[in-house]
Amino acid sequence: MDNAKEAEILSEIRESEKKADEILERAKKEKESIIQEAIKNSSKLLSDRENEIKKLQEKKIMDFKERAKLIKEEKLAEGKLSVRQLRAKAEKNMAKAVELAVKKFEEAV
Repeated sequence: MDNAKEAEILSEIRESEKKADEILERAKKEKESIIQEAIKNSSKLLSDRENEIKKLQEKKIMDFKERAKLIKEEKLAEGKLSVRQLRAKAEKNMAKAVELAVKKFEEAV
């Protein structure tokens, strides 16, 4: 082999090594880009999911507050009805008690 041929072969080897290095560098950059995009997307998905969970929690709290309000109003209405019934019964018994007291007084006199 002559020197020109060896030089040409060495030049081709160097060129191939240079292309291989460029390919590896491009692949490394693509890998990093893909990783960064995946991190960005996963962060966005996580943030979106956290927002969904927060909204669901807020809705559950509002639903609970509404149910608690309805139960409170129902119990208050039941309590008012009981008070009215007790008052009516007490007034009815009061009239009987007054009649009885007057009768006993009249009997005593």
